[in-house]
Amino acid sequence: MKQALSRTFATLLLIAALTLTAQAGVLKGIIIDKQTREPLMGATVRIVGTSLGAVADMDGRYQLPDIQNGTYRIEVKYIGNRDIIRNGVVIHTAQPLTLDFEMEADAQVLSEVAVVARKNLEGEKALMQQRQLSTLAIESMGAREMSLKGVSNVEDGVKKITGISIASAGQLIVRGLGDRYSTTTLNGLPIASPNPDNKLIPLDLFPSSTVQNITVSKVYQAGAFADYSGAHIDISTKENTGSDFFSIGFATGGRINTLGKDFYYSDRKGGLFRTGNLRNKDLLLGMSRTEFREYARTNDPFGTSFSINRRTSLPELSANIGAGKSWTLSNGNRWSALASVGLSNDHQVLRDAYVTTMTAQGTHLDEFSYDSYATTLKMAALANVGYSFGKADRINYTLFYARNAVDDYMRREGIDAERNNIVSSNSAYRSYALLNNQLLGHHELSSRWDVNWSVSYGITNSDEPDRRQIIFFREGSESNDKLSLFKLNQTTNRYFGQLEERESVADLRTSYRWGESNLIRLGGTYKNKKRDFESANFYYDLNALNADITTIYDTDGYLNNENIANGTIKVNLDAQPRYNYYAGTDVWAAFTEVEYYPTASLLVNLGLRYEQANQWVRYWTDGGKEVKTDLNKGDLFPALNLKYTLSKASNLRLSLSRTVTRPSFIEMAPFLYQQSYGSAYIRGNDQLKNAYNYNADLRYDLFSQNGSGDMFSITGYFKKLDAPIEQTQESSGGTVVRSFRNAEDGIAMGVEIEFRKEIVKNLRVGANGSYMYTNVVLPEGGVYTDTERALQGASPFLINADLTYAPRLGEESNLSLAAVYNVQGPRIETVGIYQTGNIKQQTLHTLDFISGYTLNRHFSFSLKVKDILNSTIRLKQEIPQTGENITVESFRPGTRAEIGVVYKF
Repeated sequence: MKQALSRTFATLLLIAALTLTAQAGVLKGIIIDKQTREPLMGATVRIVGTSLGAVADMDGRYQLPDIQNGTYRIEVKYIGNRDIIRNGVVIHTAQPLTLDFEMEADAQVLSEVAVVARKNLEGEKALMQQRQLSTLAIESMGAREMSLKGVSNVEDGVKKITGISIASAGQLIVRGLGDRYSTTTLNGLPIASPNPDNKLIPLDLFPSSTVQNITVSKVYQAGAFADYSGAHIDISTKENTGSDFFSIGFATGGRINTLGKDFYYSDRKGGLFRTGNLRNKDLLLGMSRTEFREYARTNDPFGTSFSINRRTSLPELSANIGAGKSWTLSNGNRWSALASVGLSNDHQVLRDAYVTTMTAQGTHLDEFSYDSYATTLKMAALANVGYSFGKADRINYTLFYARNAVDDYMRREGIDAERNNIVSSNSAYRSYALLNNQLLGHHELSSRWDVNWSVSYGITNSDEPDRRQIIFFREGSESNDKLSLFKLNQTTNRYFGQLEERESVADLRTSYRWGESNLIRLGGTYKNKKRDFESANFYYDLNALNADITTIYDTDGYLNNENIANGTIKVNLDAQPRYNYYAGTDVWAAFTEVEYYPTASLLVNLGLRYEQANQWVRYWTDGGKEVKTDLNKGDLFPALNLKYTLSKASNLRLSLSRTVTRPSFIEMAPFLYQQSYGSAYIRGNDQLKNAYNYNADLRYDLFSQNGSGDMFSITGYFKKLDAPIEQTQESSGGTVVRSFRNAEDGIAMGVEIEFRKEIVKNLRVGANGSYMYTNVVLPEGGVYTDTERALQGASPFLINADLTYAPRLGEESNLSLAAVYNVQGPRIETVGIYQTGNIKQQTLHTLDFISGYTLNRHFSFSLKVKDILNSTIRLKQEIPQTGENITVESFRPGTRAEIGVVYKF
C-alpha cells in the first residue's frame, strides 16, 4: 500500500514538473485614456502574426496567457483612438510581462466612425463619443458612471438625466409629461408592465449590476414604436465583451432612523421569497357567498393572521455574484457567456408622519398621524450567451429575471371624516416580477447591406395576495386608551389581487448604405400583449364578537379560526365579476427611413412609420353584464431629424415628429376599480380616443477635442398635445370617483442645459438643469377647482450636479470620491376639487456622498451615504377661501449609509 502511494506521489511530481517546464508566458496590463485616465473597456490587444488576442474588461485590464517564448509585435486598437504598435516585445516564461497603454483620441478617425445598433459601452468617454456621433439626440449613463455616482438601479440612474424626475408610486415624469407619455425597452425590445395603473415597468426592478448602460432619447425616430412623446428609455444589459472574470460582492448598511430600532411586520407565509397566494384560489373564487362562509368555518384559506410582530431592525445586506467567459474557436469565431445574480433587502421606517384632508373652508375633514414599516426584498438574475462569426455577424440570447417584494405595515390613528377617533392596523404585501427572453441577430450580407432581427417573450406579474386591515375605535382620550373593534362598513377585511401580462415582439429590419455615408433602412414589427386581472374582497362580520382589546398588535385572542368555526365571526366573500378584467392589444408596424448627406456637414434623417393598433378590454358592469370595448386605429407617424455639423466639436440638431398616446387598459374599461382599500375609486371611459402629440426639439452640442470629456449642451423644446387624456374627478353619491377624458389640448415647453468640465486633473464637475412650462385645459363636467392647470407631476425646474475626484493611485489601485446633488421643484401631487387647491409636493433637496477604493485587481471597497440632508418630504395645499397654504402630509425617509466589498478572481 505504501509502495503504491509512493509511486502515485512520484508520478504526480513528475506531471507537475513537466507542466511547469511547458508553461508559456503571460502578457497583461491596463489600457486607459491618456487625457481622462478612464479605463477603455473593449479595447483590443493583438499579437500580430498570431491568433492570440484579448479584449480589455470594465477596468481596462487585459491578459494574454499561453504565449510561447519569443519576440513579438503588439497592436492595440480602440474605436475613435489612434492605434498603438509596440515592436520588439520579448516574452519569456520566467515571469508575466506587464505592459500598460495610454491611448489618445483621433479626431479624424472619430469623424468617420459609424454608430451601430449594438451597445457594448460602459465607460463615460465611449458613451460621449456615441452621443456625438449618433443620428438622434441622446443621453446615456454607463455602468462606470452609475458606480461612481452610487446608482443602485435604473430608476436612480434616469433621475440624474436632464429633465427627468420620479413622482409618487415610481411614476416617471419627463419634461413635465407623465408615465403615459414615455416608453421603456430592454435591449431595444418593449417590455410589459406588471403595474395595473402605470404604463411603464417599475425601473427599480433593474439593478445596476445587470446594466451595461441606459440610453434616453427624447426625440422620435421612425424605427421605434410611436407611443411616446416624453422619452424612450432603453436599458442595455451586460455582455461579456472583455476578459474572463468571476466576482463576488457584499454590502451592508441601513437608514440611521431605522437601525437598531423596533420594527413591526405582519404575519407572512413563506416570507418575502414566496408570493403566498390564496390556497385553492380558483376553487375559492368560484364559490357563492354561502359556500365560502361554510368553507371558512372548517378550513383556513389564508394561512395568516391579523397579528403584528416586532423585532429589532438589523443592518441591510446585499450580495452579487458575476462571471464571464469567452472562447475563441480555431476558425476565429467566438462564443461568450455572462451570468449575474444579485439579492438585496431594505428596511424603511417613517415615524410620526402626518396626513390630513382639508375642506374648502380651511377645516380638517380628517386628520391622522402614522408610523410605517416597510421591508423590501429585491432579486435579479441575468444570463447572456453570444456567438460572433464571419466579419461582424453575431447572435445573442439574453434571459433576465427580476422580482421586487414589499411588505408594508402601517399604524394610523386620528379623526376620520365622521369624527370618529380611530386607530387602524394595515398590512399590505405586493410583489412585482419580470421574466424576459430575447434572441437577437445581426448579419452583414455585404459591406453595404446588413440585416437585424429580434424576438422576445416576456411575462410580468403583480401580486397582492393578502392585504389586511383592522380598524379600532378609541373611547375617550389617548391617556385613557380603551379600544374596541370598529364594526361598521366592513372595515375588517382582506383583499386579494393578481395581474399577469404576457408580451411577444418580433422585429425585422434591413439597412443598405450607398455613397460614403448615406443609408436607407426599412423594417416591420409585430407586438402582441395580453393581460389578466382578477381580485376579490373578504369581509369579516364582527357584530357578534365582544373582545377585550389591550393592544392592536396581538389579535390572535379574538380574530382566530376558533371564533370563525363557532360562528362568532363570519367571513364573507365578495368576488363579483366586475372586479376582474381581461385585455389585449396587437400592433402591426412598418417603417422606412433615409439618412442622407446633401452636404458634408448636414445629415437628414427622414422617416415614416405606419402602425395599426387593435386594443380590447373585456369587463363586467356593476350589474354583472359582460362587455367588450375595442379601440382600433391605423396611423402614420412622420419623423424628421436634422444634424448640422458646425465644426469637429459642435453640432446643431432639429427634430420634428408626430407621435401617439393610447389609453391604457384600465382607462378604457368603465367598471369601478379600487387600487387599494380606502383609496379613491377609478372608473374607465369607453369613449376615450387616441391622443396625438406634435413635437419639436432644437439642440446645440459642444464637445471637447482633447479627450477630456468636457461638453456643453442646450436644448429648447415645444410639444402640442392634441386631445390629451387627463384624469378627472367626479362626485357619485358623495364619493369621489376618478375617471378619464380627452381634454381639448395642452402644451409642454422648456429649456434644458447640461455641462461637464474637468477643473484640474482627476477633478470633474457636471450639472444639468431644466426649466419647464406645462398647461392643460381640463374637460368640462368634473369637480375640479381649476379650469386649467400645469400637468400633474410636472416640476417647473430640476437641477442635478456632481463633483467627482478620481485619481489613479498606482498600477492596480484607484480612488473615487463623488458628491451628488439634486433639487426638484414643486409639483402637483393631487389635483384640487370642490374649491380646494391643488396639493403640491414642496421643493426637495437631496445630497449623496459616494466613495470607492480599488486596492488591487482583486479587492475593491465602497462607502455610500444617501440623503445626507435627511430631507423632509412635505405636501401643502392652498385654501382659496383663506389664502393659506396648509401642510397636509409630511414624512422623512431618512439618511442611509452603506459599505461594500467586491472580490474579483
